[in-house]
Amino acid sequence: MKIHRSILQTFLVFVVAASAGLVLLSRRDRTVTVTFDYDFRLSPACSPKLTKKCVKQFNVYDISPGVRTKLFSIPVPAGAAGSVKGITGTSPPVPLSAGKHTLAVTAESVEGTESDSSACATTVKVKR
Repeated sequence: MKIHRSILQTFLVFVVAASAGLVLLSRRDRTVTVTFDYDFRLSPACSPKLTKKCVKQFNVYDISPGVRTKLFSIPVPAGAAGSVKGITGTSPPVPLSAGKHTLAVTAESVEGTESDSSACATTVKVKR
């Protein structure tokens, strides 16, 4: 299954709490928190009854120029249907250098395909 561009447009809000969400844990390890909304009417969430052509999880990437690194995954909220607001996920400590980073969220289907990472991206500045 291919996640269509229209599904990507269902990401209503993608907020990365750049100042509060990127918490310095050590010199280079940081925690990343993302919050976004998703409309499951166009691509439903997987469930015990729906096991094909469905969204199984969301993936968060650093897609800064010259980089494509998967930082962590966020499970689909239990019982997700329709428009779901405030889906939030926090990474384990991940190495991020200071400077600008472009972060993106993709929707991954149970078949393993992902939506276009450039359709839901934002740039943040990581402080020293």
